[in-house]
Amino acid sequence: MELKYTEEQVLDELKKARSRIPSLIFHGSYQAASTGPIIEGCRICTEMKSMSFVMGYRCNAECDFCFAPCYVWPKYDEDEKYNRSACFKEFKRNKDNIDGIGLSGGETLIYLDEIKDYVNKIREEKQNIYFWVYTNGIEANKQNLKVLKDLGVEEIRFNLAASDYSPAVINKLGIARELFKYVAVEVPSYPEQKDKLINNLGKMQYHKIDQLNLQELLINNNNFDKIKGEIYQSGIMFAKKYFLYGSRKLTYEIIETCLDRGYSFTVNDCSASRFGRIE
Repeated sequence: MELKYTEEQVLDELKKARSRIPSLIFHGSYQAASTGPIIEGCRICTEMKSMSFVMGYRCNAECDFCFAPCYVWPKYDEDEKYNRSACFKEFKRNKDNIDGIGLSGGETLIYLDEIKDYVNKIREEKQNIYFWVYTNGIEANKQNLKVLKDLGVEEIRFNLAASDYSPAVINKLGIARELFKYVAVEVPSYPEQKDKLINNLGKMQYHKIDQLNLQELLINNNNFDKIKGEIYQSGIMFAKKYFLYGSRKLTYEIIETCLDRGYSFTVNDCSASRFGRIE
């Protein structure tokens, strides 16, 4: 595919978009720029003291935009056991530098038994570690969310885009609000879903979420043939990544919309292209 846009063009557009929002808060030298204070998991992440712990890649949604190697049926049980064990060993090696762990997938709520097992193991190594969980929310209910709460998980993040902003899933934000200290919505900033995202911002406000995380849409072999739009390259050689052009533009359109409407939740621009790069 011919690359019609350069990273320099995107960064120039980003600079102009940010210039229209003088109240933006920049969090250290890492990646985030937000409209207000960020939730604890994001704070830990911006300080580069976090770890992603993948429970497995089985999922109950099939998203065109997903860049993870997800699958529906549990065909790779032994591989998943190995990967969880490898994640745990990585944590043990680096635990002095890790303050928080994001439990992810696949769909994490499919792996409740495994979450119980590893949260307890991790706490034996470091009692005060902070946990947050990513979910698409499809199987979320009071019973399984309370399991996470009872394990000491204080933060949960819903990817509403995975269900195409299903009203039934959005309503589950209210269940989470009763249980967790922090409730966030974390979605890819995907122009194809722009209208549904904008139309549901008011519902996020109604359910009193703490933060809306807008992820720049990463393109790789898992979603390349499914995504609509043009891509651009970030970085060079071994640091080379590809992103959807227009994703970052949408992020700042959403930020301005939320500020104009006076929503109370923080909106955070979370660009994967900044991971590990010092400005």
